[in-house]
Amino acid sequence: MPQQQFPCFGWSSTTPVSSKKMLAAFLSRRPDSQWVMVGQGCAQSAIQLWTAWQCASRRWTRSTSLANSLDAEFLRYLSGTHHVSEAFKRAGVNDGDTSGYLIWLPLVQPVDGPFTDLEVLPFDAELVQSEAVEFFNHLGVAVNSEPLQISSEGMQRLGFVFNESESCVNENALIGHILSADLNS
Repeated sequence: MPQQQFPCFGWSSTTPVSSKKMLAAFLSRRPDSQWVMVGQGCAQSAIQLWTAWQCASRRWTRSTSLANSLDAEFLRYLSGTHHVSEAFKRAGVNDGDTSGYLIWLPLVQPVDGPFTDLEVLPFDAELVQSEAVEFFNHLGVAVNSEPLQISSEGMQRLGFVFNESESCVNENALIGHILSADLNS
């Protein structure tokens, strides 16, 4: 798994957002499916994001993805579901969100052919960050530089089901949830 920081940028709004307006503004500015917006609490750790990215990129590179775009395949894994429409409901920006994340999905290349490991193609992290800030200006939201945090609310939003008395709110549970996307139909 890559050791560099995952290109994920937090945003916040002083008022609850309209998902339709936010999505329309986002899509009008987005150059390609490498850019993804997720809702409040859906991005929780760098390892979670790298894992969802790795699974989605592997399927996308092999032409075995269930979704029609890389961003949708990423959301499907992030949400731990086989269903693309359910992934958008879970991980997408929802009406009433006051924060969320703008994510840039790095490009990959197969190491030794299409069915081997993938490596991240080099990218300019500063350029990606400046593009994220431009997105935020276009969307009328502020940069939120709070670190990613694992939360039971975010895990539940992503579709993770657990008993409140269980202490499974951790990174390992998030990774298991991502990997379950190919098992849950």
